[in-house]
Amino acid sequence: MIADAIRPGRALMVAGSASAAALVVAAGLSSGRAPALAAVGALALGGALWASGNPRLACLWGVGLTAPLGIAKRFHPMPHMGGAGAYAIEAVDLFLIALLFFQWRDARHGGPRMILPPLAYGWIAMILLGLIDALTGPYRQLALVEAVQMVKSLALFLLLIGELTRVRRFLHLFAALALGLGLQAVVGIAQYAKKGDIGLQFLGEATMTTLEYANRATYMDGGATFRIGGLLGHPNILAGYIAMLAPMLLAMLMTRLSMARKLAIGALLATALLALLLTLSRSGWLAFALAVPIVMGLMLRERRSRQRALAGSMVALATGLAGALAFAPAIVRRFTQSDPGAVDFRWDWMGVAWAMVRDHPLLGVGLNSFVLHLPGRTIHGGPDGLTRSFGANWPVVHDIYLLIWAEQGTIGFACFVMLLLGLLRTAWSNARHCADPLLFALNAGALAGLCANLLDGFGSFFLRQMPGARLFWILAAIIVAIQLWQRRNGRVA
Repeated sequence: MIADAIRPGRALMVAGSASAAALVVAAGLSSGRAPALAAVGALALGGALWASGNPRLACLWGVGLTAPLGIAKRFHPMPHMGGAGAYAIEAVDLFLIALLFFQWRDARHGGPRMILPPLAYGWIAMILLGLIDALTGPYRQLALVEAVQMVKSLALFLLLIGELTRVRRFLHLFAALALGLGLQAVVGIAQYAKKGDIGLQFLGEATMTTLEYANRATYMDGGATFRIGGLLGHPNILAGYIAMLAPMLLAMLMTRLSMARKLAIGALLATALLALLLTLSRSGWLAFALAVPIVMGLMLRERRSRQRALAGSMVALATGLAGALAFAPAIVRRFTQSDPGAVDFRWDWMGVAWAMVRDHPLLGVGLNSFVLHLPGRTIHGGPDGLTRSFGANWPVVHDIYLLIWAEQGTIGFACFVMLLLGLLRTAWSNARHCADPLLFALNAGALAGLCANLLDGFGSFFLRQMPGARLFWILAAIIVAIQLWQRRNGRVA
């Protein structure tokens, strides 16, 4: 039965154990007393996973809970924006290593081997271009650091594909992601209530200095305002995260889940959308506004979900209208009275990025080195002028497409576009032919979230920040794994 796809008792035990393990990892990575805490943390982590009764499933939950977080132990950090600035052992890495062990064990005993989908070749080509920069370019360490992070993203993608072989596992991952979304939203709302940080920097929360900077740059009049960032460090990153994940919750509300589960999902979605409003992120609002009709259209197109989707669409539209009216003054003010300097800066930096593309059209200026090519290309002059204007962290172009094009040239940009087109084609194929209604809904939500991210990418470098990049690859893994599930079960028309 669909309602029994996740057993509540086991799910709570696994979720609790995975959450405890994630907190142990966070404490260990954030503390300076490394040796003793690492030993205690390792024992506690193993104990929590064992207590779950299903360590492998608990690791899948651990990935879903920690992937969007920036919890990490960093080595040799360098002031940098727009890419990796240090080598890092991240909380999610420990759960991925455990999943790698389980899959290696399965392969040794005749089980399925890791699958490399064709669309991953574009990303692999981009990694190879980055390694060439690391060997021959002027900024070798920065290129290598980013290439390592790209390899870790690929590993997350491939390992999740290897785990998502049953409908139940898809649902467990969805539950972990939904719980993580609720956590981010609750933390953000608590920040808004306090009008400041709540002391969770060891989990990735921004300092009050960072939050104040985001607030000062919001309105022309510099009036009192407060933008929330959750545990993701900046309001725009939190908004992009919600816009990517909330469509999946909306799609699952239009399935044949039990009323209790729908009420839980609805409560999480409502909390997340309140947090999205409080981010005051225009790009996040527009991205989610694009995702909603995509979800509705796909769910209404499917015969098995049409009736529930129609009712859900009416409720969603009514709720959205009521929310828009309630927050109309804040929404209108954000679009009409925002500081034009932020938009002007984006246009200026897009021009700088395009100039880099013209100067280095084939291979770009080098992976992860955009900011180091800014001196002499902007109105701020050389390094001293940039530092006086922006501090030690010079800003990168807020457009992921131009950033990749400038750094990796037309070859790298073409590889990236091939990857995106491959994902969109796979998701559309799933939307046309998907035998399981729950997987159909997950695919619809993932496709809408992916489209939201593609739109957000014109105004952000979300995919160069690891929490955002990992969420992108999780959605990509869900889409590809659904296609593979259909092939294994003979469900492809």
